[in-house]
Amino acid sequence: MPIEPTANPIDIRRIITGVALAAVLLLVLWLRGWPLLFVILLVSALGLWEFFSLFWGPTGRIPSRVCAIALGWGMLSLTWMHRPQDALVFLGAGFVLSAMSFLFRWDVLEEENAFVSSGIFMAGLAYVPLLLLPATYLSTTKLIFVIAAVAVSDTAAYFVGTRFGHHKLWPRVSPKKSSEGAVGSLVACVIFCAIYGEVYGKTGWFSFALLGIAVNAFAQVGDLFESALKRSVNVKDSGHLLPGHGGVLDRADSLLFAMPMVAVVDQWFFFF
Repeated sequence: MPIEPTANPIDIRRIITGVALAAVLLLVLWLRGWPLLFVILLVSALGLWEFFSLFWGPTGRIPSRVCAIALGWGMLSLTWMHRPQDALVFLGAGFVLSAMSFLFRWDVLEEENAFVSSGIFMAGLAYVPLLLLPATYLSTTKLIFVIAAVAVSDTAAYFVGTRFGHHKLWPRVSPKKSSEGAVGSLVACVIFCAIYGEVYGKTGWFSFALLGIAVNAFAQVGDLFESALKRSVNVKDSGHLLPGHGGVLDRADSLLFAMPMVAVVDQWFFFF
């Protein structure tokens, strides 16, 4: 999430929206089942729509958007039903459709840069539903851990950056992010993960502290990646759905990168 410079006051709307989202997420994670799948599919659809809007405008290429959302829902639903091998077929189908679109636009319509649109289509599928797949099979404990760790990272980055941020982290990518906020984010995440590991983990606080470094690194890269996307098309926010935060991608960018990393680590190490 954007790290505000010291000149900007703390946005109360951001805090209220964050608390409301946390309450909804906790309820959904407690219920699991169909409510959780519904939220995952909703986030996928909204995230894809926002991603395509960055490059195609608010209402551009509606059929392509609908097709991508349907393919994303297929990937997520099949993984939810413990059929990940079939979910990959939907990803492959997306590539075949984008290839056919490229051929048609390049040869028939003679559209310049025809492959760019096909690349954007596939990038959307890889960026949103593919990175969301772990949300369909990670346990409630693991989901709460990664969501909370990312939330702590983002919150610390915002408040530390707002209060103490004086040195720009990467001005070309995101002029509002500060080095102080990035360090505060890392420290807060490591402390949270260490405490979590000492209380709930199987490997103790030190292993979880190392995991916290990795979670924070991926979260910050995800944040910077989405910032770079917006800067590349001269857009401030990916959307306006969440007051004080912007769009769904503005809120989920860090989580989209951190969650798959935790899912991979979980396959090799027994933290939980």
